[in-house]
Amino acid sequence: MIELESKRYFEDMMWTEENQPELSETYPNMWIAVYQKKVVGVGKSISEAEAEAKKTTNTDIREIPVVFIEHGAHIYWNE
Repeated sequence: MIELESKRYFEDMMWTEENQPELSETYPNMWIAVYQKKVVGVGKSISEAEAEAKKTTNTDIREIPVVFIEHGAHIYWNE
């Protein structure tokens, strides 16, 4: 069975997109976890942001979007 993300998950994702400029200034080039339209975890890796979010919220991490906040240009490649 395919599990769909909750309505809150999508609302948190939308909040992240809507607040991208402010988040980019506060959390440049960091991973953030967002729960109930608040940043609840921050880290240089996804696992760091997830771990902090788990401690902060006591919520299943699958219900918390984790997003990379880019600041400036980045080049990605696959070798």
